[in-house]
Amino acid sequence: MTVYASSQRRIRMILMVMAVLGVAMFVQLIRVQFGPYAPAFAARESFALERKDELDASRGVIYDRDGRILASNVPMYYLEVEVRQLTPESKKQIAAVLSRALVLPYEDIFHQLIRDWLHEGQVRIRLTREIQDGQPWPITVDQVVADMLNGFLADPEAPDLSGMALVPAPSRTYPSGELAGHVVGFVNQKGEGYFGVEGFYDDWLLGDPVIVEHGTIPLDARPQPEAPTGVNLVLTIDLDIQQMVDAILREAMESNGAESAYAVVMDPRNGELLAMVARPALDPDNYEEWLPDEEKVGWEWVLAEPAAETEEEAALQDEADSELGADADAESEETQEEPVINPLVSGVFEPGSTFKVLTMSAALDAELVAPEDIYVDKGVIEVGGHPIKNWDGTAWGPRTMTECMQHSLNVCLAYVASEKLESPLFYQYLKAFGIGQLTGVDLEGEVAGNLRTPRHPDWTESDLGTNAFGQGVSVTPIQLIAAIAAVPNGGVMMQPHIVRAVAGSENVYWPQATVLGSPISAETAAEINEMLLVSMEGEGRRAALPGYALAGKTGTAQIPGDNGYDPDLTIASYIGWGPVEAPQFIVLVRFDKPRSSPWGSVVAAPVFHDIVERLVVMMGIPPSSVFQESG
Repeated sequence: MTVYASSQRRIRMILMVMAVLGVAMFVQLIRVQFGPYAPAFAARESFALERKDELDASRGVIYDRDGRILASNVPMYYLEVEVRQLTPESKKQIAAVLSRALVLPYEDIFHQLIRDWLHEGQVRIRLTREIQDGQPWPITVDQVVADMLNGFLADPEAPDLSGMALVPAPSRTYPSGELAGHVVGFVNQKGEGYFGVEGFYDDWLLGDPVIVEHGTIPLDARPQPEAPTGVNLVLTIDLDIQQMVDAILREAMESNGAESAYAVVMDPRNGELLAMVARPALDPDNYEEWLPDEEKVGWEWVLAEPAAETEEEAALQDEADSELGADADAESEETQEEPVINPLVSGVFEPGSTFKVLTMSAALDAELVAPEDIYVDKGVIEVGGHPIKNWDGTAWGPRTMTECMQHSLNVCLAYVASEKLESPLFYQYLKAFGIGQLTGVDLEGEVAGNLRTPRHPDWTESDLGTNAFGQGVSVTPIQLIAAIAAVPNGGVMMQPHIVRAVAGSENVYWPQATVLGSPISAETAAEINEMLLVSMEGEGRRAALPGYALAGKTGTAQIPGDNGYDPDLTIASYIGWGPVEAPQFIVLVRFDKPRSSPWGSVVAAPVFHDIVERLVVMMGIPPSSVFQESG
């Protein structure tokens, strides 16, 4: 009986405890739903149910036309330090390990670690190295070094790296190096595409991030999706042709002492750019020197921006920053220019005599002159009160229009522009050729050049005479080759483009060739082709290639400066195409400030020959039928 009573009491006690707990839980539920902390609990519940993360896309790969990789992704990591976890020993060990592994000065790393970051309001820093002019730049390490450092962090017997962490960093690698640097562009450490293809197609390559929802209910758990990928791009560039042109250009620069050199190879039939070379070259794996100064300094706020100690100091700092920013903006607008990463689309120059192709094409198309028309060259012509002379300062006497082109006579072309075409028609044709306008090439940073017309306040009548032979007008290499390519393409101008195919996750898109216009007729194009074929026997003879009918024009332009044109320095160029009966390529070659000779016929024409000699083999182009028949 006593045992039974004891059991009853224990049962009643347990039931009473359970009842009290039940009442307490009910009261707590009421407090959560309607008490003073109800909004806070509701917010936490909403956050837990609706928490979302953004999963960045993997940047697309860039290929040449044959599938060789020009740009892809590699795993890289920033080195960051949680300063509150540092110990005196770990500071020494981190500096010692990194200085040996990365071949960096021990003192530079150690000084970053011993700085009183907490006093400056920083709890986590990103270690840096110095680039030119002492600018800080975030340290990044590849997967091999990252694996080694992670091994140290996990091994209690390894050097003490307490406080250091490896943070994934967006990074690109460029297997072709500087060979296509100006064309491809680069991606900075923030993952932003700069210039060239990387800049123009930045949004496409980067792709759209994926929003990942994290549920807290076990039954609602989902697998982590794979990282998305931006589109892949297949370029029109042929890496073999690019390499061939680059090698020839580099060797020529060494022999002629030019300050810089450029070459473009394009298919005039569809505007595909087969090669674009600019020297000095750009290595997209080491792009820091090409960045604007504000981009270099822009990392400072991420790395270590000291906090102001008082509100008064903060206010004074803000005021100083505001004034400095206003002055810097004003200076940028007035005196600074964007860096010319790809001078083939953003570097302007006066084209010189290559521009005569457009002048003569306009006069022929307007039926104001014919190839056999005679002009008596007296060695000088006055246009707008400005005397214009030939390149050699002599009078050439009676010459046909074909001979005017063959011997590149400034006086004759100034006569054609000023007395035959006259200003309204002359500038109408130049606009039809796209001079002073963007071509729309799909490369970041293109500029339109400069063409003064009679509507411009600074235009004078003498401009009509000098513009006729490419002086007083500025173009980009891509603009000039696009305009003149209308001649080998039967009078039709094609838009130059660099992307051949866009490969998405589901399909492939092949962009269609775009017609920019038809500035001249097919008949005119045939006439100017024949005239320039003959001109290969004159100044362009060094560009000729036995067995192939080629057409082209030399160019020698003085360089304008603050005090007029430099009497000694020139831009030497040549533009030509072939085979004339069925053109498949057009090539522009340009050298800035050559030392061996100022003339395009001496400096640029032989380089055109060397390029085309290899190009016809690489493209499988047989000798011209006219030479086969005559042989």
